[in-house]
Amino acid sequence: MSAIAVVDVGSNSIKVAVVDDQDRRELGRLTESVRLQQEAHGEPLSAEAQAAAAAAIGRLLDFARTKGATRFAVLGTSAVRECSNRQVFAETVRASTGVPLTIVSGEVEARLAGSGVRTDPAYKAYDNIMAFDLGGGSLEVTAIRGHHYVLARSFPLGSVRMTNGYLRGGAGIVDDLDQASIRTHLMGVLQTVIPANAAEKYLIIGAGGAFAAVALHLEAIGEAPVGGRLPVLRIRELRDRMCALDLEARRKIPGIPAERADIMPAALITLCVLADLTGAESFHLSHYGVRHGMIEL
Repeated sequence: MSAIAVVDVGSNSIKVAVVDDQDRRELGRLTESVRLQQEAHGEPLSAEAQAAAAAAIGRLLDFARTKGATRFAVLGTSAVRECSNRQVFAETVRASTGVPLTIVSGEVEARLAGSGVRTDPAYKAYDNIMAFDLGGGSLEVTAIRGHHYVLARSFPLGSVRMTNGYLRGGAGIVDDLDQASIRTHLMGVLQTVIPANAAEKYLIIGAGGAFAAVALHLEAIGEAPVGGRLPVLRIRELRDRMCALDLEARRKIPGIPAERADIMPAALITLCVLADLTGAESFHLSHYGVRHGMIEL
C-alpha cells in the first residue's frame, strides 16, 4: 500500500492528512497546536517559532510514515506567506525535515480548501456546495456547482487576526461594542461577495478548527451533531456565553480546546455573520480541507 501525506502549516495549528494513493481513503490525521500568527502581519517569524514549527512538522511526517506514507508535501498558508522571512523559514523546514515547504497564494488556498471539502465522502452526493474554511489567519470561501468554481476567495479574516486586531489578545470579556466592531468589519468585506440566501441554493459546509470546536462542545454537553449538522442556534448561544466570560472562565467550557479559548469569541462571531449572510440554519461540518485538496492535484 502506498499513501500520500500533506501537512498544512496554518496560522493557529499544523495538520497532516494521510490518504491512500489508490482509493483516496483517509488513513489518519493529526494536529499540532503551534501558533505562528503574529500580532502584526508581515513581521518575521522568530527563531523560536520557526524551530517549534519545524519540530511539529517533523513529528507529523513521522506519524504519516507510520500510516504508510511514502510521498509528502508541506504547504505554508496565511501566516507563512505573510511573514517577511518566509524563505528563511522554508529553508529551516527543509533542513529539519528533508521535505520542501511550498508556500501557496490565497486564491490557491481557497481552491484547495474547496477541492478538499468536495472529496469528503459525506458530501459527494451534493452538486452545489458553499464551503467556509476558517483558520487563524484567513477565511477561505468557495462556492462549487458540480466541479465548477463559482467563487474561490481568501480573506484576511482569521480568528487569531480578528482577536489581535479587535479584542486585545482575547483575554477579557467581549462586550457589545467589541462584537459590533468585528461584525461591521466582516460584513463590510463579505456582504458583496457571498450571495444573499445562499443556503437556498447551496449546502453550507464549515471546515477548520472553529467548526470542529463547536462540534466538540456539543458532544461534551450531550448534543452530538446529527449528520454533521451544527445548528446556528447553538452557535449563537455559545457565542453569547463565551463573550460574557474572561479567558480563564472560557477554558472551563466543556469541549472547547483550552488553546483555542482566547480566539473562540472572534471565531463564533464570524460564524454567526456567515450564517446571517447565507441564511443558513446550520453548518455541515467537514474535517476535509486544504490537505485533501492538495492530494487531488
